[in-house]
Amino acid sequence: MSSENGAASPNQIIVPHKKHRSAVRSVKRIFKRFTQKVLGWVLMAVGFVLIAAGFVLIIIPGHYFLIIAGLILVLRNAFWARRQFIHLKRRHPNWIMPIRKLLRRNPPIVSIFWQQILKFERFFLRKGHQLGAFRRRFRRRTAKA
Repeated sequence: MSSENGAASPNQIIVPHKKHRSAVRSVKRIFKRFTQKVLGWVLMAVGFVLIAAGFVLIIIPGHYFLIIAGLILVLRNAFWARRQFIHLKRRHPNWIMPIRKLLRRNPPIVSIFWQQILKFERFFLRKGHQLGAFRRRFRRRTAKA
């Protein structure tokens, strides 16, 4: 029965059942999963855009951070990309090693690039060693100054 002002009596108060609470929880869970999936796809798309921009800007020095940032976003949000990266890591470890080092938390960027320059010199300039002579002359000049 109702009280005088039209409100429900204490015996008639509707208490939400467990079924209702679990339904609300499942809707929240579904919404959270959906937003995580959408955010993952958006971050993966941003990663691909960064990688593409890095390759387009390849003529400008210092563009590597775009490629690395794009790789981080793609590898964190795509299982298939992680699997492909691991496959490449096993198949070509010397090619992927600098990328793996740059993907770590606090990468030694200068030393990684220096190692890649030395590797480039050793691979392409085996006979002439023109860059080695230039580097020695440059060191002598800076030591005299």
